[in-house]
Amino acid sequence: MKKKITDLLANAQEHVVMKNYTTFKVGGVADYFIEVKTVDELIRAVKAAISLQMPYFILGNGSNILFSDYGFAGLVIKNSTSNIAVMKEKSQVIADSGVMLPRLIMESISKDLAGLEFLYGIPGTVGGSVHGNAGAWGSAIGDYVKSLTVLMIDPEDNIPKVVQKDASWMEFDYRSTKLKTIKSKMKPVVLTVRFQFSRNQREELMRRLNKYQEDRSRNLPNNFSAGCVFKNPIPLELKNITGSGTRGMPELPKERTAGFMLEKSGAKKLKIGRAEVSDKHANFIINHDGAKANEIRSLIEEMREKVHEKFDITLEEEIEYIGQW
Repeated sequence: MKKKITDLLANAQEHVVMKNYTTFKVGGVADYFIEVKTVDELIRAVKAAISLQMPYFILGNGSNILFSDYGFAGLVIKNSTSNIAVMKEKSQVIADSGVMLPRLIMESISKDLAGLEFLYGIPGTVGGSVHGNAGAWGSAIGDYVKSLTVLMIDPEDNIPKVVQKDASWMEFDYRSTKLKTIKSKMKPVVLTVRFQFSRNQREELMRRLNKYQEDRSRNLPNNFSAGCVFKNPIPLELKNITGSGTRGMPELPKERTAGFMLEKSGAKKLKIGRAEVSDKHANFIINHDGAKANEIRSLIEEMREKVHEKFDITLEEEIEYIGQW
């Protein structure tokens, strides 16, 4: 009798609705779902899926993704790993990939360690943020990564192995990394991340944090969304100097951003079903409690077309499509 994932993982569940686990509040049914609390549990879940040749997806807090209405044919692993170790003398912090960004930032500030204040308010995990090189205001999380522990799948024997990698292995670029571009169903999995921060006064760090939080609250919507839909298009004059750095692109003038182009092309007027472009920021799509993933994806295509018609620029998604489309 063929084994099922529930035979290998006692806490695994069958047929779990994914809209309850994404910030967009959309998504169909995953065949199997498990929440893991430790790195050992995360490794065990991935190994179980690989042993059954089952596709798997590591889910953080569910932001920056659009989960299909048709669900996921495989195992969704909700990463709730939570350990943080602070080495103040080295100005370093090691965090599990499931740690929420706001918690990492606040614990670092409590030790007078500066670095990621610009990301405060982003509802993501360490792993998800590193996977996509999350950033804002001309900075990116990859600027502060020193090394990672990664679960790699050996192509020769299909056996997962835990290895340590320097930050350069990730090939950090503007809203992109090596992991984001790998199409294999058996992607490497980030387990922990070592950050290199710097020292600063706690009062100054809190001042910075409050400023970023105020800017984000003033300029960005607070509805069900997945964050920015599109990357800022890299101008031709910058393409030759990007790709080797973690930021990938300096902060652009407002006129060169995806949000500005979307607004000037009339995207704020677009709406499909219960999905609508935010009237606060044109690079956000809002789910008005009941939107379908296919409505959101269709809206994304209309937004892209608007910008292409007006500016002759084709925007590239920052969010990722997950599941069966």
